[in-house]
Amino acid sequence: MKTSIHIDAYKVPIVHRPDVCVVGGGAAGISAAIAAARTGKKVLLIEKYGFCGGATVAGLSGTICGLFNSGDVKREQIVFGFADEFYSKLKQRNGVVKPVDFGKTCLIPHDGLVWKELADDLLQSENIEIRYHTNFLKAITDESGKVTALIVKSFEGQFAICSEVVVDASGDAEIIHNIEGETYSGASGTVQTPTMIFKMGHVDMEVFLKTSPESICEKVEEADKAGDFKLPRHHVYAFPLPNKNEVICNMTRITYPDGTTPLGISSEDMTYAEIEGRKQAREYADFLIERISAFKDAYMVDTGAQVGIRQSRSIVGHHQLMNEEVYNAKKSKSAISHSAWPIEAHGSGDLKIVYLENDHYDIPFETLQPTIGNNILVAGRCMSAEHEALASARVTGQCFGMGYAIGAAVSLMLDERIASQKLKGEDVLYYMKQHQLKNSYE
Repeated sequence: MKTSIHIDAYKVPIVHRPDVCVVGGGAAGISAAIAAARTGKKVLLIEKYGFCGGATVAGLSGTICGLFNSGDVKREQIVFGFADEFYSKLKQRNGVVKPVDFGKTCLIPHDGLVWKELADDLLQSENIEIRYHTNFLKAITDESGKVTALIVKSFEGQFAICSEVVVDASGDAEIIHNIEGETYSGASGTVQTPTMIFKMGHVDMEVFLKTSPESICEKVEEADKAGDFKLPRHHVYAFPLPNKNEVICNMTRITYPDGTTPLGISSEDMTYAEIEGRKQAREYADFLIERISAFKDAYMVDTGAQVGIRQSRSIVGHHQLMNEEVYNAKKSKSAISHSAWPIEAHGSGDLKIVYLENDHYDIPFETLQPTIGNNILVAGRCMSAEHEALASARVTGQCFGMGYAIGAAVSLMLDERIASQKLKGEDVLYYMKQHQLKNSYE
C-alpha cells in the first residue's frame, strides 16, 4: 500500500484512508458525514475553520431558515429529517428562540456557540474523524475520472487523503472546479451581494420586541437619504438571540463603488468585502444606538468571523433547479429535500423577495450530481440551480436535507459499487428508508 503520493516534483504522505471524505463542515457537510457514518462507513470531515457551522456560524447569519411553510396560512413546520433532529437538539440545549416571523414565513434564530458544541458532539458520537484547520488544495484523478487523492494543508504541512468517495460540501464547489468540472457563478457572473452580519449586546429586549421591523427599515432609509449615516441597504433584519439581551443584525450590503459585487472565490474581493463590511457594520450599529430606542444603551459585540457569502460557484449538474420550478412549486420523484422558503435575492440594487403561496417545491437529487467524476457528489449551496432558484434553495434547512441524502448516496455507491454518474434519486430515497435515515418529509 502506498504511503505517499507524488505531486509534481515532490511527494506528500498519505495520512488518511477513510471510506468517505467530506470537505466542508457547514450544515450540508455535517449532515452528509453523519448519514454516511450511520450506515457504517468510516468518515473523515475536514474544515478550514476550528469549528463547524459554515455561513450560519462563521458568517454569523445566526438563523435556521427553510423549516416552515409560507403564505397566508397558519405557521407549521414542513421540513423534518436531520434538519429537525439538529433543531430539536438545539432546543434541548436552549440554543434557539421561538420561531420569528419573516414576512409570510418564519425562521429560527440560534446561538452560534451552542451550534458549534452540538456539531462537535454529534460528529464525535458517530465516531467521525474531524480535522479542523485543514484546507483543501488539490484533487488527483485517474484516467477514469475517479478522485484518487485530496491534497490538503494543515499545521503539519501538506498531506494526502485517499478516500473511496468524496463529498464536496465546500459551498464553493472547490473540488469540482479543481478537477475542471463545469461551473458557473450566478446570473452571467453576477452573484448575490455579501453581508457582514453583526451582533449587538445589552439591548433592551422588552422594547426591541415591541419595535416593528418596518419602523426600523423606515428610519434606516430616512437616515441614509438625509445623509446622517451611510446605510446602503434599507430593507434590514434584526432577530433576538437566546441569551435574552443580544440581537443579530443582518443589515449591510457590500458592493464596490461602481455597484459590482465582490466574489467569495477571490481573495482580492474578499479582502475588500471584509474591510468594507466591518465599516458598514459600525455605521449601522451607530445608527441603531442613536436612532432606535431599544439600542440606546447597546454596543456592538462582534461581526462574523468572515463576511457572509450567499453565492459563489454552482456546478453544472444532471439537473438544474429552474426558477419556474420554484415559482410553480414543482414536485419530483427524486426529491431529497423540499422548501417553501422565498426567493430572497440580495442584489446591488435592493432586496427582492418572492414568497411561495401555501405550497412548496422539491429539490431533486440530480441537482447535486456533477457531470464529471465517478466517485464524487456535492451538497449545499454549490448545487446546480438558476440564480433566483438558488436564492431560495441555499438556506440552512435545505442544506441539512441535501447533505443527509448525499451522505446516504455515497454509502449506496460504496455498498453497491455504483459510480456517482449512475445513481438514481429514487434509489437513494429507498436506501435511506432501508437504513432508517429520515428524509426531509419525515
